[in-house]
Amino acid sequence: MSITKSLFGTLDGKDVNLFTMTQDGISVSITEYGARITKIIFDNTSVVCGFDTLEGYLADHDYHGSIVGRYANRIAKAQFTLHGKTYQLANNETGRAHLHGGNVGYSDRLWDTVSATSDEEGADLLTLKLRSPDGEEGYPGNLRILVTYMLKNSALTISYSAVSDADTVINLTNHAYFSLGGVGSTILDQTLQLNCDHFVPVDDLLIPFGNLEDVTGTPFDFRTPKTIGQDIADSHPQIAVGGGYDHCFVRDGGAELKFPQWIATISSPKSGIEMKVSTTEGGIQMYTGNFMTAENPFFGTIPQQKNEAVALECNRIPDSPNQKAFPSPVLKAGDEYSQTTVYAFKKI
Repeated sequence: MSITKSLFGTLDGKDVNLFTMTQDGISVSITEYGARITKIIFDNTSVVCGFDTLEGYLADHDYHGSIVGRYANRIAKAQFTLHGKTYQLANNETGRAHLHGGNVGYSDRLWDTVSATSDEEGADLLTLKLRSPDGEEGYPGNLRILVTYMLKNSALTISYSAVSDADTVINLTNHAYFSLGGVGSTILDQTLQLNCDHFVPVDDLLIPFGNLEDVTGTPFDFRTPKTIGQDIADSHPQIAVGGGYDHCFVRDGGAELKFPQWIATISSPKSGIEMKVSTTEGGIQMYTGNFMTAENPFFGTIPQQKNEAVALECNRIPDSPNQKAFPSPVLKAGDEYSQTTVYAFKKI
């Protein structure tokens, strides 16, 4: 086990560091810019899309590997009402919604390093912090956030905690794009299983209608393993809306848990690599890279292509500040928000 630090670039006159945690068969690199996972190599296969330089991330508009917030995913009309007061957020998705925290969300902030160490139990740990001031992107409350990445036994655990001095809404996640066959391959032949019996239907702006739909008899039923490509071109109207999958899948009505439980497993026949996802969250957003066509190549040479990778974002249900039927995303002043997600890799 080891953790190393190197200079990744400079931003506004400040050094931006890169940390790499290495254990037998796996290495994970994380930068202070956006608290982003820049690379995961398991069994000599690069399984997360990313860029070799800070400039690559500065040119990125798809949140690769980043922590997104204060509220991940979409908030309709870029506004919500809390205690009778309406808060206007940054309307950053072509004027139709607030997306992933706004114009300058946590994905584009420079995080501070709290510690980077290896412990006696064989884990490598990196803890980063961020202060989000009251009014930033329209949100109420000064929010203090800690995110810890832990690598142990071929499993990457992301632990989130946050405290606000005023009531606010919060929904944090990591936006890594996984390609278990290796960056540059396709996810269409990869097998996915989801421990989710409902999904969230959305309108043509990808905003939830406010209900959960049973996956039974739909292309959204991944309770039994199947390839991602099997139904991705189905005639179901929700597939047409997203251009593929870009939906939140829900476990147990979206209820949050005290300890992480299994929610997804994905594997590649090409590499023989499997990733098991466990989380305390009740929802997982699956986005199948339907519009992954940016000109910014991965790692300098690998073209971005449609369905090259899949984002599996463990988080609260989209637009829940405006949807009374969904579990509340409100964080009360002085209370602690917490979330834990585990990505465990193995060779099959």
